[in-house]
Amino acid sequence: MRRRFMQGLALLGLSGGLAARAQAQGQGQGQAGAQAGAQAGARKFVIENTQIVPIDSKYTGRRHELIVVLPSSHGKTPGKTYPVLYFLDGYWDTPLLASTYGNLMYDNFAPEFIMVGLSYPNGSNYDLERRRDYTFTAANGGKGKGADTDSGKGAAFLDFITKEAAPLVERNYGGASGGRILGGSSLGGLFTVTAAYQAPGFFAGHIALSPAAGWDGGLLARLDEAYARTHKGLATRMFIAYGAEEYPAFREPIAAFERQLAARRYEGLALETRVMPGLDHTTVKCEAYARGLIWYWAPHKPAGPSGLARAMAAEAA
Repeated sequence: MRRRFMQGLALLGLSGGLAARAQAQGQGQGQAGAQAGAQAGARKFVIENTQIVPIDSKYTGRRHELIVVLPSSHGKTPGKTYPVLYFLDGYWDTPLLASTYGNLMYDNFAPEFIMVGLSYPNGSNYDLERRRDYTFTAANGGKGKGADTDSGKGAAFLDFITKEAAPLVERNYGGASGGRILGGSSLGGLFTVTAAYQAPGFFAGHIALSPAAGWDGGLLARLDEAYARTHKGLATRMFIAYGAEEYPAFREPIAAFERQLAARRYEGLALETRVMPGLDHTTVKCEAYARGLIWYWAPHKPAGPSGLARAMAAEAA
């Protein structure tokens, strides 16, 4: 039952608000004009400072898309570089993270940073793509009952990120090579934690939400055991969270892995774990991404008051 549950993972839904603007074309045309404009798609609600960049990978052999979300100051200061958050499931979570970013900026919890959603072309089967790219082993060894022969290509996808996507962002958009962050949920969380072991040092932070720790009979625990035999350090800031209302067979391996990882006491590892009360598998993303990013940026929190504090002080002056 647990294996079937793990293989059937499909995250649905977009959460949170949009950091966006309404493009109003043909305003003032009256009711008839407004109706005609609506039918023609004259007004669109779009996320600002966002680009979709197609990229053909020699490592995966497939086309991917990067959803690049740029800070408002981008391009105004020649040579300026920004930390970069790379996040999985960009086709679902870009609106959520664009909103979260705006909130972090207003409350002055983080410096400006670039966000890159890892995505696929329109018409892709996202469930199939993410099982293939976000897992490093094929479920059940890819054989027999419960096998998932489309899974287990995570190593190639990690090469795509580290050797193609990140260099492109750093070359074309001013992404900084230091301070890279990787984030993901469910199978994306599994990939995020695995990447810490498979590409140590490439990312300075890992934000793993509801990581599928039970994948392939507990891959994360085995991976950590193998790593610990030859390594004393794991230099990263890692945030792991899951919802208290998640299915028990899914959340229990996460809790067990967190205990195992904490007990290692790896040199250079800053570990923060959270259980989000009252939240389930997808609803946990709204709060957990915000909490994870606030925690990650805490050592580098900008000086000064929040946007509300500034506004209230100005009004009182």
